[in-house]
Amino acid sequence: PVESLLDPSPTPSELSTMLTGMGRRVFGSLLMLPVLWYIGYFDWWLLARMQQLIVTVTTLVVIAVFASPKWPDPDMDPVSAIIINKDKLLPAGSITHLTLVFYFDDCPSLADVIESARALLEYDRFCSVPVAEPSAIFESSWRKVEFEFEEHFGERKVNGDEEFEAVLTTFALKHFKQPENSPLWRFDVLRNTNGRSAVVWRLDHSIGDGIGILPVGYKFATTMDGKPAKPMTFRRKKIKGKKGVSLTGWLNTVLKDIKTVTSLANGPFDNLETINRNFKKKALEHNGKRVRVDFEFDLSDIKNIRKATGFTINDIVVALFAGACRNYCEKMKDPILGKSETIKMTGLAPFAEPRGMRPGKIQNKMVFVHFAFPIAYKTIKERLQAAHEEFDHLKRSIQVPLLSFITETGTKLGLEAALTAENTKIWHRTSWVFSNVPGPQERMVVFGKEMVSFKPFYCNVLHQAIFFSYAGRMSLGLVLDTESIAKPKLLVECFKQELEDAKKMASLESKEQ
Repeated sequence: PVESLLDPSPTPSELSTMLTGMGRRVFGSLLMLPVLWYIGYFDWWLLARMQQLIVTVTTLVVIAVFASPKWPDPDMDPVSAIIINKDKLLPAGSITHLTLVFYFDDCPSLADVIESARALLEYDRFCSVPVAEPSAIFESSWRKVEFEFEEHFGERKVNGDEEFEAVLTTFALKHFKQPENSPLWRFDVLRNTNGRSAVVWRLDHSIGDGIGILPVGYKFATTMDGKPAKPMTFRRKKIKGKKGVSLTGWLNTVLKDIKTVTSLANGPFDNLETINRNFKKKALEHNGKRVRVDFEFDLSDIKNIRKATGFTINDIVVALFAGACRNYCEKMKDPILGKSETIKMTGLAPFAEPRGMRPGKIQNKMVFVHFAFPIAYKTIKERLQAAHEEFDHLKRSIQVPLLSFITETGTKLGLEAALTAENTKIWHRTSWVFSNVPGPQERMVVFGKEMVSFKPFYCNVLHQAIFFSYAGRMSLGLVLDTESIAKPKLLVECFKQELEDAKKMASLESKEQ
């Protein structure tokens, strides 16, 4: 009939038949043929049921992908929508702003900071306010507003490092609020009359993730000889010595990732009480008991360890941090250490997804990849090897697309309650949000003055650990819940000792080579 040519859309029955057939062809060829003889020999009914289950799951996934609607606001993304609706979706009292600290020996003037920051006006989200939709977060949006630009800047004088650190801690760890109908960001010049000064930039995490905000920060900067600073580019590195991955290796990776993702909410809990006590709580909330501590050291120390051992910088900082936490637990006499049970400490690493950079647009495309710290191992060498194996696997991992799909589809289909419940379970059983971010290798001029250091901080329901390198130095910034980690400074001392022990080991390795 002519009508069928004009309206080729399949009926529900035809669509079902088509999707079922596709599922049978795809999974029948990839999965059923290799196991047909083995399973069929014993139980054909089991084979039929397995195939039926696979086809059903395939059909549901295809429908979820193609039937889920597009975002009403094309500039919205799932992560931003979740943060915007934090009162419904995140633990009570959650603090969701980033604190980025630019350190200076010669403090910039407030006027220079204001002038440099006018670059923010090029980006939509710095000129907009989020509009939450608790009943349907999928419909959350950004609304552009008129606002007084200079009201987003302030200046404060402090006398000495003690007062400086106290004010900085308040900025980083207390709720950040702006007037109604005003974009969620602010700059404060913290002028120290007796020590190092800083410019503190606070912005709500709904605006963007690290990779999204990075090009914006470079708008404030130049090289030391006055040329415009170019943002760093992050690309996934090829795995050295691996021309390809065998089918068996690929299947092992996929199966391990599926097991990890499906067990995230209900898998074994971290069990070190002197690090994390969230697993003992029925409900999570931000208890306000947070401290900020940090430590700086030479990046060359890590590079020397890399040269002597052959492990990556990321392998090394993960192994050193795990060793520091183990030493801390031993000093605090954690009860699990005296038992036969294997000690367990895991982390969530924010992983930025690829995105197209569009003028004036910032995105928040990230997922948290789950990994295990090598804390059960007693020697530095064992921890280095275990960290390498863990992150070597993650380089091939399908966790990122899998978790991204779950978040995107769950948000679109209105499964907020399920996502919230699962996220809360994950936070119950995980100890850290952990980042290792390489920064500029050379010093830069920011807001018209030479920047001597840079440190990012984020206050999470979980402990936060951020390694950041800049101009030959590396910093470790910690935001800790003192209800679990009672002696934050002791943890820093344990890291210092672990670093010294690793340097000695690297020195011996170098002499033997």
